[in-house]
Amino acid sequence: MTTITVKLFGPQARLAQKREVAARCTTDAPTASEVLAAVAEACPALAEHIGNSKLAVNHELVKPADPVCAGDEVAVIGMLGGG
Repeated sequence: MTTITVKLFGPQARLAQKREVAARCTTDAPTASEVLAAVAEACPALAEHIGNSKLAVNHELVKPADPVCAGDEVAVIGMLGGG
C-alpha cells in the first residue's frame, strides 16, 4: 500500500475544504487513475468531480495509465469547459 499526498486547487480545494488529500492506494506502484480513485474515496466531496479531472505529476499532466511514485509532486487539475 502506498499513500500519495495530492494537492488541491481552486474548486476542488473549496469542495474538499482543504488543500491536500492523502490518497491511500492499494498497490506500491499506482497509476494516475488509481490515485484519482483513491482521492475520490478519501474525500467523498470530490467523488462526482474526479471523472472530469486530470492528474499532474511533477508539473506535467499524465495519462491514466502512467505510474505515480510516493515522492512525486501530485495535484488534481479540474478540467473546465466553456464556449
